[in-house]
Amino acid sequence: MTTIRRLTDSCLVVTTDTAASLFDPGFHTFDSKEIDLNSIGDVSRVFITHEHGDHVKPDFVRWLVDRRADVTVYSNKAVATLLDGHGIEVTTTDPAGVSSEDVLHETIPTGAQPPNRAYTIDGVLTHPGDSYQPTNSAPVLALPLLTPWGSTTSSVEFARRLAPDSVIPIHDFYLSEGGRSFIYSMAKNVLAESGIEVITLNWGETATI
Repeated sequence: MTTIRRLTDSCLVVTTDTAASLFDPGFHTFDSKEIDLNSIGDVSRVFITHEHGDHVKPDFVRWLVDRRADVTVYSNKAVATLLDGHGIEVTTTDPAGVSSEDVLHETIPTGAQPPNRAYTIDGVLTHPGDSYQPTNSAPVLALPLLTPWGSTTSSVEFARRLAPDSVIPIHDFYLSEGGRSFIYSMAKNVLAESGIEVITLNWGETATI
């Protein structure tokens, strides 16, 4: 059994029989006070897809690392360099049961396209970070739905191409509750035609897979 808890935006806690893992500890979750940080639970692995602050806030990573002695942070070299400046060690190789795919972040308005690492954890969930370039997905795909570098249409096309059993929407923090409901409904209707279920989680909610 696997549980997936959405904290805010792209930050997820995925608990499998192997471990509890937290994805993309960005500033939305740490600073917004939408989530009681002490409710996160005992995570032992932290996966970071790329260097942008909405996916990695060094103070949040430090808070996670200081909670227990055996927390390991996994990411790419760019994030390792960033966190090294804060005295945080990052492992750039994947642990057992986890695979990754190095792709590029989609082009942002400034024209930048930084490195991005998509992770698949225990054959259950794929977190693509901020990229439409990953080539495969686990049965559950964390799907960015409204972003400054893409569109809901492009996101739906990305999900159709990878054809997971279900998607969990992420990367929609700046939408109002009504805005999220509208986008979720649109995605549900379209992806249902491809046999893909949309599992919507509001801040702090959990799904069992």
